[in-house]
Amino acid sequence: MKKTALLFIIIATFFSTLSRAQKTPSLPNLDLGLKLGANFAKLDGKNWDGGYKASFLGGVFVGIRFPKVGVQLEGFYSQTNYSVDGKGFYNLYSGFYNNAKDSLKKGAFRVSYFNIPVLFQIKVLPFLWAQVGPQYSGILNVKDVDNLVTNAKGLFKSGDISGVIGLEAKLPFHLVVGARYVLGFSSINNTTVSDAWQQRVIQAHVGYSFL
Repeated sequence: MKKTALLFIIIATFFSTLSRAQKTPSLPNLDLGLKLGANFAKLDGKNWDGGYKASFLGGVFVGIRFPKVGVQLEGFYSQTNYSVDGKGFYNLYSGFYNNAKDSLKKGAFRVSYFNIPVLFQIKVLPFLWAQVGPQYSGILNVKDVDNLVTNAKGLFKSGDISGVIGLEAKLPFHLVVGARYVLGFSSINNTTVSDAWQQRVIQAHVGYSFL
């Protein structure tokens, strides 16, 4: 609840800044482009490996910017890699396993997402913008790398809402460089076991705006 309240406070601040900016009308700048980057993700919860695992992301963005504020909508594909420790995970989720012989086996799940963030932007320095907003992440596919369970996708909820905060530089020659932190607001555990699986993601990206 505290995290959600903080996000709403930041968004309210953005709209307050936007209303002040509109008192001095000017034509907005439009953004439309592509982005590629790296995704470093982990899943909090019992018996998940707590380290950040690297993967990739790529997609498109479209936005509108006034001199000091703006809004950016994105759609991008990303992968996350989550690994389990073996016996501890089996003790909780043995009903999902293909074979009891795998009870001590460590395993990994590769989860593919389609992400839709709506980011409110505030200019903090020339070329540098702070970004904050909500993100919906829908699961496209779950690969059980080590063939541990009968229905890997069934372990995870189909989607979740996260909060995003980051910085993005709008550079000369239409280049864009940015970094973000993404925190899941709810558990993506779809099983009946009482264990909260909360996403934490660090992202870095480069992009090119056509406009």
